[in-house]
Amino acid sequence: MPKGIFFKLLFPYLFNTLGVCFMKKDSCECGDECNCGQKFWFVVVAIILVGILVAVSFNAGLSANPAQVIVGADGKPEVKTMSVSGAVTKYVTPDKVDIVLSVETLDKSAQVSQSDNAVIADKVRKALSGIGVISSDVKTVSYSVNEEFEWNDLLKKSVSTGYRTVNQIQVTLSDTAKAGIVVDAAVQAGANRVSSIAFGLSKEKELDVRKTALNEASTTAKSKAESIASGLGVKIGKVYSVSESNFNYTPNYSNYAVAKDSAGSSAPTPISAGDVEVTASVSVSFELN
Repeated sequence: MPKGIFFKLLFPYLFNTLGVCFMKKDSCECGDECNCGQKFWFVVVAIILVGILVAVSFNAGLSANPAQVIVGADGKPEVKTMSVSGAVTKYVTPDKVDIVLSVETLDKSAQVSQSDNAVIADKVRKALSGIGVISSDVKTVSYSVNEEFEWNDLLKKSVSTGYRTVNQIQVTLSDTAKAGIVVDAAVQAGANRVSSIAFGLSKEKELDVRKTALNEASTTAKSKAESIASGLGVKIGKVYSVSESNFNYTPNYSNYAVAKDSAGSSAPTPISAGDVEVTASVSVSFELN
């Protein structure tokens, strides 16, 4: 029998029996047929049993409807998170410089152009060695021989002006203060173009700077998350996910134009290294409590 119908039938009977018993209590005389007292205790016991049944039914109802946990598509409980990014920009003193020197020769004959170029390039290398630059810090980064043309108005066509040989030599220095000395020595030996001067970071220093920059970017991200959480009246918990968004540094390039009379100059060329700009950023997701 359903519990609802059982209780509807039981409660009226109990209260009716209890009422009748009390009404007859004064007129009831003890005898063989007098059962008023028995009915009274029967009703008391029945009420206790009904109370127990009600409590059991209530607890069973709670067990049938447990607290629900919201889960995602993967079946795992959903976690409330906050995603923020932290970025930092630092200016670091460079500890290396790459200087690209060019030796260029032009001649009607390709063979002569190449030969002349080789002689000058050898003089440049010897000049660099003479000021203390070791051979492992000098390397050829580009070499080309090309025929050049120019427009002839009389002939109404392009005519050959000769063969240009270009030999580019890169010098890497760990002492950035020697950049001007190297340029002067190379130009005096015959180099006729300084293609680029780039101040940057060695591998070792780049690694150290990277660690510091990412550490500061992570601290910035956490501070930002705490400020946002405070404004929303919540608190951040443990880190849910983190990724490095970016790390980059841009070498500082200096321009240098070879003057016609630079070979006869006695004063060293002043070339100063500016700071290198380093940027780093991270993306972090925090659990919300």
